[in-house]
Amino acid sequence: MKINVIATGSTGNLYEVIDSQSNCMLIEAGVTRTEFAKYRESEKVPEMCVISHKHSDHAGFANQYEMICTVHRWKQRVESESFKAFGYKVEHGGVLTYAYLIKFLVDDEFLFFATDLEYEEESISKITNELKKFDVKKYLIECNYNDYLYHLADDVQRIGCDRHFSDNNLVKFIRGVGVNDPSLITIHGSSRLSADSYTKTYIQSKFPAAKIAVAIGGKNGVRNIFKL
Repeated sequence: MKINVIATGSTGNLYEVIDSQSNCMLIEAGVTRTEFAKYRESEKVPEMCVISHKHSDHAGFANQYEMICTVHRWKQRVESESFKAFGYKVEHGGVLTYAYLIKFLVDDEFLFFATDLEYEEESISKITNELKKFDVKKYLIECNYNDYLYHLADDVQRIGCDRHFSDNNLVKFIRGVGVNDPSLITIHGSSRLSADSYTKTYIQSKFPAAKIAVAIGGKNGVRNIFKL
């Protein structure tokens, strides 16, 4: 599978997910279709767009994408010809939000997507138990801030962090699934309390056999593409 991170973070989110036959779907609609056209990878029309929750950096341009594909706004079960997605409710400041386990039907592979979520034990343990059953090893998942920087920060810099995953939350999550060699693409990094090089080094130290990448989104005409 191929993951094209077109945009990620509090200014906008859009992820293009592509299978081995170039079939694709979109996750989130937080940037314009112009931005999508500039950085898209697959030449095929997206089969659908799945949006995790109503915040504008994830759903602000949903109406634009309805012109090219079916848009599913924070629904639990969605599918297209080549993809199925099952949503798990996660905590995010009281807003209805889903993380998604996405099945690539052509390739018989799974991808777990989660962004904008809190580490709340009850909801998280339900998810990790499910992922363990399917032996999920590929993740497009939030690492919003580094706990080390959080503890050095002041109250203003910490605003909003409690609604997101930290690097330690991510480590706990993957350990809960029980996979030692995951392929992880971290997304939705904070511009205040995250350092990409530290994030990658820290998570790699916890999972030496893992493949770790930190997504930044398309920049200056260059796509941010990963193969999993």
